Amino acid sequence: MDPGREAALVRAAQGGDQAAFGEIVRQFQRTVYRVAYALTRNGADADALAQETFVRAYQAIGRFRAGEPLRPWLTRIAVNQAYSLHRRRKRRPETAIEPLVEAGRQWAAPGDDPADQAAEAESHGRLAEAFADLSHEHQAVLTLRVVEDLPYDEIARVLNVPVGTVMSRLSRARTELRRRLRERTGEAP
Repeated sequence: MDPGREAALVRAAQGGDQAAFGEIVRQFQRTVYRVAYALTRNGADADALAQETFVRAYQAIGRFRAGEPLRPWLTRIAVNQAYSLHRRRKRRPETAIEPLVEAGRQWAAPGDDPADQAAEAESHGRLAEAFADLSHEHQAVLTLRVVEDLPYDEIARVLNVPVGTVMSRLSRARTELRRRLRERTGEAP
């Protein structure tokens, strides 16, 4: 979105214009959902987190500085909501099969060989499990870089850390993800 239009929408929303905030939601809902889904691997959780992200943004829009880019701010809210969900679940664990089922459906093309589909679903399942085992910081930095394809400086703004920290976290996250995948496949290091 054009930065001038974005700033105008923010100012209008800060003035109570609900249509302007609705336009902000329309412009960024896919981005927020993708981040939420990448961090939860569950469609229902991603929907709930995206909705909560925009509720929080609406409540805090008056404190947002018009002229600053909205995407890092909204992404940061989504990441924080995902962290909160993970903390709640850690206290009260759930066993969910939906993410693995969704992953298998998401990547399979109609008419694929069932054996290929099963192998691919198994591979995606291992990847989802390995990703879920990463720390929340590593999940966030991988999601923002790989899924959202954000540049390092924008990731740094979203996570409120220096660019060097983003780079080192990303390197460690990739190394850890590879290690965990090797453990699941039984490959030698």
